[in-house]
Amino acid sequence: MAKIALQRTLSGWLPANQEAADHCRKFKPGDVIVADMKRARNYRSHCLFMCLLEKTYENLPLKYAALWPTDKAFRRAVALDAGHCEEFVSADGEVYRYPLPYDYDHLPDEDDFTVEFGRAMMVCAKLIGLTNDDLAAEISRYAFEKFRVAA
Repeated sequence: MAKIALQRTLSGWLPANQEAADHCRKFKPGDVIVADMKRARNYRSHCLFMCLLEKTYENLPLKYAALWPTDKAFRRAVALDAGHCEEFVSADGEVYRYPLPYDYDHLPDEDDFTVEFGRAMMVCAKLIGLTNDDLAAEISRYAFEKFRVAA
């Protein structure tokens, strides 16, 4: 099984790069191909998300400092509160939840990432006492300063 990049055009799907073109040549006209389709993650969105977590952690009220002594612990708490987690049931019947990372492997689709970004934004805004719009404006400004990435 191969992962290839395709680009949607007015006439259909075309290979997005040379590797994909080479792979597509292996198939004959009429071959039926089964694929899981997803929109590739956007690096700009990823940068904005990392800025969101970084700036929220830096500006947390003191009452949260003891809860999350590291940014890693904070990120896990945000993921859990935002519902970006997996549940399992122990042999004793207890339900446990553990947070998932926001990396490309766990969220390979940009559309899914956008939904998770919004949920995390709501958690972060609540923690630092800002509206979503105010927090989004601050994060956009910071991301531009740090990465030269416009939101």
